Amino acid sequence: MNVRTKPKTFGPVFAFFDGSETPRYASDPASEKSLHPPVGTPVDMLLASLAYCIVKSVEWAAKDHKSYLHSFAVKVTGTKALDLPGRVEKMEVTIIGDLVDDSAVAGQIVKLAKSICTVSNTLNCAVLISTEPAADD
Repeated sequence: MNVRTKPKTFGPVFAFFDGSETPRYASDPASEKSLHPPVGTPVDMLLASLAYCIVKSVEWAAKDHKSYLHSFAVKVTGTKALDLPGRVEKMEVTIIGDLVDDSAVAGQIVKLAKSICTVSNTLNCAVLISTEPAADD
């Protein structure tokens, strides 16, 4: 018997870095930001943990590169596997904003952050990281 589940996505969960010690969270960029992740499923909490870890890892990587970070956001979504057992098959992380003035250094920071993020390194699913510029307001 081959059991297949319906395609499902989780999130997004956003974590925002503005230079303060603790990131703020929201379920979309326009929502009010909170010190606590948005209430949702256990998977949403997992997405929030990954978002937080990426923010902190970017901070550490920037410090290693002696770079000053601009404000940025991390968006994380998850995609459920189509077969059993129930699990997240893929998490997509998007770092939104220009991390630093030099785009080459920014790329190095992202690469280092991915390699030192304990949460992404612990997960048993694909973790894909991309970047995009901040939306013009």
